[in-house]
Amino acid sequence: MLSRASLVSPLLARSGRLVRGGGLLAPLGLCLIAVTARLVGGLSRHGFVDEVLGLTAVGQMLVWWGMDGIRRSRGWCSGVVSHVWTGGVMTGLAVSSTAIFELTPIPLIAPLVATLARWRMRRDARRAEVAR
Repeated sequence: MLSRASLVSPLLARSGRLVRGGGLLAPLGLCLIAVTARLVGGLSRHGFVDEVLGLTAVGQMLVWWGMDGIRRSRGWCSGVVSHVWTGGVMTGLAVSSTAIFELTPIPLIAPLVATLARWRMRRDARRAEVAR
């Protein structure tokens, strides 16, 4: 889903790619770990947890980095919030596969912040229209 704003602003397009890639890094990495662990001959529980949580940390850093670019370009209405939610839920599922359920809600912080930012941007736009 490309909007006119993403075609005009290279920062918004790059930030959208960061958000999408970061949100899918942990789930795709989990699939890759599951396939290669079977082929190679197994993976210890400690190694599995380390790899999944490492991919999750890198993915979340990419998501937050992309969200910072979206904030700077004021592009919250570009359709990226749905991608942030999808990535957050999928990353939460990947984290829950480690059986450390206390960490499962952490990837959902980014979608909540993105949704609040979009609501604030829309509210500010309505206030600016009323002031005119």
